[in-house]
Amino acid sequence: MHNLVVIKNKFGFFELQDKPLKDELNQYYVEKYYQEGKGGYQTEYSKEEIEYINNKLTQKYEIITSLNKQLEQQQDKRLLDIGCGEGWALNYFKKKSWNVIGLDYSNYGCKKHNPECVDYLQVGDIYKSINKLIVLNKKFDLVILDNVLEHVINPEKLLLKIKKIIKNSGILVVDVPNDFSVVQRHLFQKEYLAEEFWIAVPDHISYFDKDGLSRLAKHCGWESRKIISDFPIDFNLFNKNTNYVLNKSVGKSCHIARIEIENLLHHISVVKTNDFYEAAAELGIGRELICFLSKAAIN
Repeated sequence: MHNLVVIKNKFGFFELQDKPLKDELNQYYVEKYYQEGKGGYQTEYSKEEIEYINNKLTQKYEIITSLNKQLEQQQDKRLLDIGCGEGWALNYFKKKSWNVIGLDYSNYGCKKHNPECVDYLQVGDIYKSINKLIVLNKKFDLVILDNVLEHVINPEKLLLKIKKIIKNSGILVVDVPNDFSVVQRHLFQKEYLAEEFWIAVPDHISYFDKDGLSRLAKHCGWESRKIISDFPIDFNLFNKNTNYVLNKSVGKSCHIARIEIENLLHHISVVKTNDFYEAAAELGIGRELICFLSKAAIN
């Protein structure tokens, strides 16, 4: 059983009991992750999927600019995207005249999907890259950590390092899968699932829910300004005809439906969609959690 593999730590989220070695993990991402289309990365995207990606970035941008109202008028706006993947956020913010830097283990995904952003990408160990930025005293208005924290061996160390490269008024946006959620636990207990499918070794080392992520962030000196989730695709698992864990062949159709629904919600209202997903996060539902953090005030 998977419960022998993961343990609940002092912050209340789960992590692998036996973590991979750092060098093994680096090699895994450099050689396999983007080239094989693993995880959330694909070899090709439809027009609707690209629209969805940009819509989700617009929803984040609405929250970011509401939390730091000076950004809209500020001339020199700086973004650091740690684990920038295929470069979608780099491209989005570059078009809004931000100065952008991306860090990643590989430039494969960015070169394929957003080649115009490759020159803004620093390839290599993200910790070494962050250390260089610290030495150079670089400061950013916005740092994005999109589906990265669950992959790193020491998420606490990473959150502490980021504090050294973000402005006092800066925003850190952390996206993580919503794991061991109330929905997942219900599905497993009611035997809609034969296993805890969200445990993905060696890709995911930590498994966050809203409370566990919030406690970790607070411990590292971050204040949680807002938490939203996204589409609760796990709801499909209640129906045997759409249970994509038991029947892999229906996964694509569930994904396509999610894309269409998300794009529809976005076009109705960006603000109301964010409000909807903020309420969903409070309920503990949604496949992802997006946490907007700022440096906690020092008393």
